[in-house]
Amino acid sequence: MSTTNSQRFGIWVIAIVLTVGTLAGFIAMIIAPQNEATDALNEQQALEQSVMDEWKKNTPLKGYEASKFDADSVTKLKVETLKKGSGKTAKETSTVTANYFGWNSDGLIFDSTNKNGEQNPIDFPLDQVISGWTEGLTGVKAGSTVRLTIPADMAYGEDTGQFTGRPTGPLMFVVEVKKVK
Repeated sequence: MSTTNSQRFGIWVIAIVLTVGTLAGFIAMIIAPQNEATDALNEQQALEQSVMDEWKKNTPLKGYEASKFDADSVTKLKVETLKKGSGKTAKETSTVTANYFGWNSDGLIFDSTNKNGEQNPIDFPLDQVISGWTEGLTGVKAGSTVRLTIPADMAYGEDTGQFTGRPTGPLMFVVEVKKVK
């Protein structure tokens, strides 16, 4: 029994449809994970942006914002006076009351006295904090606002690859010294 032209044509159509369907399935399997990965990345970026937007909305010290900086250029402590105060001068052994926020070289704020949009100054002895704060705030008068650019060796150290709960590498802080005791 021989096949007719219409039967041959039908077999070719079925073969083509199966081949195209199989190829489309393989392509879909290859593309789908990429789309899922892209979607996951987009969701992560959106989450990071919303966190940054929240931090900006609750800027710890009005008029000052965190920004990225070149970590490799931070080799020594830098103290910039943003607002000069006229109160008592801090010594290495003083206890200060301050508002502050700190960020890493990626511009991510890791700590702040601003909670839920309200400033909550804290007291801390200068001889019991990182050396960048001790050295950077010694000689600063109450009422001053300073920006501290602190190299890693005067902060919490370099990135060791292990999670310590503390930021690593060079750090920046804006500190508003409210009182010196």
